[in-house]
Amino acid sequence: MVALDALVDLLSEHGRALALGSRDSVVARALRERGVAVEAVDGDWPSIQLSTRYPLVIVDLSPPTPDAAAILHCAVQHVEPGGDVVMTGEPGCDAVRRFELREVSRLAVDGHDVVRFRRSDRRTIHDVVFAARSRIARVAALGLSDRLRDADPPTVIDTRTPTDRSRFGVIAGSIHVPRTVVEWHLDPANGYRHPAVVAFDQPLVLVCNGGYSSSLAAASLLDLGFSDVGDLVGGIRAWLGAGLEVVEPDHSHLDL
Repeated sequence: MVALDALVDLLSEHGRALALGSRDSVVARALRERGVAVEAVDGDWPSIQLSTRYPLVIVDLSPPTPDAAAILHCAVQHVEPGGDVVMTGEPGCDAVRRFELREVSRLAVDGHDVVRFRRSDRRTIHDVVFAARSRIARVAALGLSDRLRDADPPTVIDTRTPTDRSRFGVIAGSIHVPRTVVEWHLDPANGYRHPAVVAFDQPLVLVCNGGYSSSLAAASLLDLGFSDVGDLVGGIRAWLGAGLEVVEPDHSHLDL
């Protein structure tokens, strides 16, 4: 265990970490014993979109799981540029290469490889999305459901394709403005503003499939002068996962 102790000594310098896949992995347990604050999360991996990132993310892939790629995506999304991702078990070389992770060290513990990777410090799409989310007012599915029952509910803008809207249903009362034309159909300077959007201070909540492209679209609307813009955390996946109702789409792809 000398090698593991040495690794944990290095990782302890981060001070805090995120654990995915198992709250009780050997690395997470050892870090907690050193006083490191380790937050553990689990669930529908594409819908896990935390408001903070970490210098260290611990991933437990032992035993192997078919969710490995989704868990790794969640890890890379939440690790800071140049941060560490430590994995017990591996998803495979192709997955590691795809997420721009560089192997730093490797050791065997209890029959499993414990591999320390370093995330690229290149500005990736994860960094762009995180920057966008720091500017907007995100809302969880149950929170949006509550707000839609208020006397003055926000306008929900569904940015998904007609195909996805037909497959998964839509939030009742939402309007359809595809992501490709969000800026065009909401900015009055274009001359084709959507009739449901009437003011720059109107509360708007954008919805997509998983809560990623909606974050970018919401931040883009802030750049155009809208002041009360957010998106649905986890997108329609999270809405359905919370057991909330949807209805059949009843309008065209432009809703004009």
